[in-house]
Amino acid sequence: MVTYLVRFMVRHEVYEQFVEWAKAEHIPEVLALPGFVTADLCLRKGGSMEASSKDVMISYKVENEEAMKTYMTEYAMKTREKGLEKFPGQFSAQREVWLETRNFTVK
Repeated sequence: MVTYLVRFMVRHEVYEQFVEWAKAEHIPEVLALPGFVTADLCLRKGGSMEASSKDVMISYKVENEEAMKTYMTEYAMKTREKGLEKFPGQFSAQREVWLETRNFTVK
């Protein structure tokens, strides 16, 4: 299993709209792509009101490295462009791909 982390720094003025867009449009669109299994939307609570942005993170689980490569070469730019068009200049993003994920649970 591959973990794909996307961390957004979203301007306060559009934060609520951005989160709603992520929940209603962006995440379902990405999960419909080949190899994507789950997504967790993580919202940071608190933080300084003086800061110009708030953090949003989405953690996706992807079946395997091949599916991740397919996403990067065939779909990534299309999905990114939609956010850039909807919220121009209102957020920045950092992305990380973790190729090995091990899950542990409490029994």
